[in-house]
Amino acid sequence: MSTKFTTLESAEELTEPLTVLLEAASKSVLRSLLERLRTRGYGDVTEPHLILFGNLDCGATHAAQIAQRMQVSRQAISKTLRELQSLEFLRLEDDSQRRNQKIVVMTDRGMQFATDARGALDEVERALAERMGQDTVKKLREALEIGWGRAPSNRE
Repeated sequence: MSTKFTTLESAEELTEPLTVLLEAASKSVLRSLLERLRTRGYGDVTEPHLILFGNLDCGATHAAQIAQRMQVSRQAISKTLRELQSLEFLRLEDDSQRRNQKIVVMTDRGMQFATDARGALDEVERALAERMGQDTVKKLREALEIGWGRAPSNRE
């Protein structure tokens, strides 16, 4: 009797789980993006900074909205928000109507970073299209844009 969870007749049957493939693809894009941003003078930016920045609105956003989009607690994003504030990309302001809320406002430097990051991301996507083929990237985008809906439960 095997102690393995699965036994395979051939190595060809073995495929990576989709979650592993998606995570690897995401990490690869983030690393490529960080590399391009470093050449543009943003050497202090980290992956968590990029992920949080991608969930901001131009202008002002409540910290609670950002946390909700990222599906984490406000406490979980507070360290990253403070780091982005120290890099002068963001300002955290008190909300006069909701005293327990902070409003996240992009600074001029933050707006410039957003513009530079968008340009760098366009470069990464063009490089992917050159490597994988434009049609493959288009199909990948279409598949990912379908939407995920709610997570399936054990009862489904």
